[in-house]
Amino acid sequence: MIFFKARVLLWPLLLITVLVVAGMGAAFAFGGLNALALSSLFTSSSSERDSQVVQSVTRVQEVALLSLHIEGVARDERTGEILGVAVPASEKTTLIQYKFDAKLGIDGSQVKIEATGPDAFLVTIPQFVGIGFDDPVFEDPLEDNNALSWVTPPAIQTRMVNNILSDENKQAYITQNTAALKEQTKVFYSGIIASVDPAITLDFEFAG
Repeated sequence: MIFFKARVLLWPLLLITVLVVAGMGAAFAFGGLNALALSSLFTSSSSERDSQVVQSVTRVQEVALLSLHIEGVARDERTGEILGVAVPASEKTTLIQYKFDAKLGIDGSQVKIEATGPDAFLVTIPQFVGIGFDDPVFEDPLEDNNALSWVTPPAIQTRMVNNILSDENKQAYITQNTAALKEQTKVFYSGIIASVDPAITLDFEFAG
């Protein structure tokens, strides 16, 4: 009861309260900063970057004349060797099934059209080329292993794929379809010229 009768100054109590609250806030903030600092020590960051520079730009006028749907199975056979001597029963065979559309045609910028008469022109066609492959699909490789095939190194799948899409195969497709390519070339350019003047006659000369 005496306590309530005594005079108590208000400002010291307010000062003490403010100091206590400020101290608690500082401790909380300091602790939060420490937590952030500690967490930053254990975080990791990663980034990926792909830098490309276009060295040159070349205008091309590729004319696709044929599209061949190709399906096949590539085969790679290997035998293990020790000191240059083949190891019996070490044969390993890898098979990859594939399919794609091979586009064959010409570089249209190399085609020459020259007048040979009042209503006659000579169309000179450059060599046929393989323009590219559409929708390539390569199945997962299958392996046939013998008892000691573990001594044989595995087939390099990227090399097998590159062989399938090689320039040699493109040239083989061209050789096998030369007659169809020539016929389609005549149809293509005759249609263009006929749309301008149906009375014009065309002769074709093919490179090679």
